[in-house]
Amino acid sequence: MRPWPALAGMAKLLELRGGETLFYYASGNGPARGPGAKKPLVVLIHGLGDEADSWRGLIPLLGERCRVLAPDLPGFGRSAAPGKISVKRHIRAIIRLLEEEGAGRENPAILAGNSMGALIAEGAALSRPELAKALILIDGCFPLAAKPDRGLLFLCLPFLGKRWYRRFREDHDAAYRSLFPYYADFEAMGEADRRFLRERVIERVESAAQERAYFASLRSMVRVSLATGRRFLKKLDLFLRGSAGSARAAGDISKRLLMIWGEKDIVMPQASAKLLREAFPEAAFAVIGGAGHLPHQEKPGETAAAILRFLDRQVD
Repeated sequence: MRPWPALAGMAKLLELRGGETLFYYASGNGPARGPGAKKPLVVLIHGLGDEADSWRGLIPLLGERCRVLAPDLPGFGRSAAPGKISVKRHIRAIIRLLEEEGAGRENPAILAGNSMGALIAEGAALSRPELAKALILIDGCFPLAAKPDRGLLFLCLPFLGKRWYRRFREDHDAAYRSLFPYYADFEAMGEADRRFLRERVIERVESAAQERAYFASLRSMVRVSLATGRRFLKKLDLFLRGSAGSARAAGDISKRLLMIWGEKDIVMPQASAKLLREAFPEAAFAVIGGAGHLPHQEKPGETAAAILRFLDRQVD
């Protein structure tokens, strides 16, 4: 998979054990404010069936103020992942990336995830709270207020899901059209974006490795979502209030949690965040007008502005 051209020079590869690799983009080296000042570290985690290039419009906008990392999760894109793929493995990969890039008590990261990536961000922060200071959840969160979508449950069924996936190998136009529901107005995307997304979705459906990662992650995500409940909320509460072994001082939750939602998201409507918003009513919440499930792609400027406002409220 070729990188989005503007990101090619940011590509890195982390060699892990047993033939596993983690591909990621890294940008934003150097001081953020004043001589020698450190830039905040922001990690962008893509959703199911996507790759780091999902953040192609956002990385340059955040890179002037932040050090930005955006990985391909294990098995997706250019990250090789022999063995079992699961939500837990994705979380371990994010933790390993944070360690590799110097996150720690003195320099905790802000973890941002879209859709399934939101679950990964939450899981990494709760597993290693000293590595993270805040969460940004973009059109995704756990626990969910509603039950998993019936369509997702259908795809988890043996043979049926894979039959649906593999039919796109015989009809690339249908594969391309399968992207449309994730956007409020796909045709409004720039021509270069549309061309790139067509090429990318065809590469995905033609790849046995991408198919394997998709269904293994989907099944794992559904299992986690069905089991997630009040215990998860309690752990998240401890993290956000600075009492879960992290390096952060306790403070205003609006400085620790930002939820961003596309106004016209039909994949995961705003009601999906009901439980989380009820549990943390003081958390920051931003709606991106004219955007669907991927506001960072459709409206990168507005999404970046919401994130940068959130970063301005951070406290050490």
